[in-house]
Amino acid sequence: MMESNNGPRLLGRRYALRLLGAGLAAGSVLALDACSKSNGPSQGAGAGGQDCNATIDDQSRTLRRTLQYNDIAAVPEKHCGACVQYDSTKYGPCGGGCKLFAGPVKENGGCLSFAPKADAAGGAKPT
Repeated sequence: MMESNNGPRLLGRRYALRLLGAGLAAGSVLALDACSKSNGPSQGAGAGGQDCNATIDDQSRTLRRTLQYNDIAAVPEKHCGACVQYDSTKYGPCGGGCKLFAGPVKENGGCLSFAPKADAAGGAKPT
């Protein structure tokens, strides 16, 4: 049998690759944990560091799922800003709110309970 002088070098490379893999895995876990805690700018903190999700209770979360609320309306014409249920000043720096459930909603968001605001002439906008 032939002996190779690369024995210790291969163990060194393997060891280095293991350390690199473990470091990358640990870094990924830490990054995902930090990301899930901050909730990102769209849902997490508003101006002044206010936690915008703090006002959303379990009942409101369930109602949001039931009404299929999304931060971006599936039908652009039926967005929260054009809905009679939307109050643009309800949550201050976190955005507007809905009369149907607690917690901030996006003006461009949408759900199944869209009801158009009356236009200036007094009639309802077509859906």
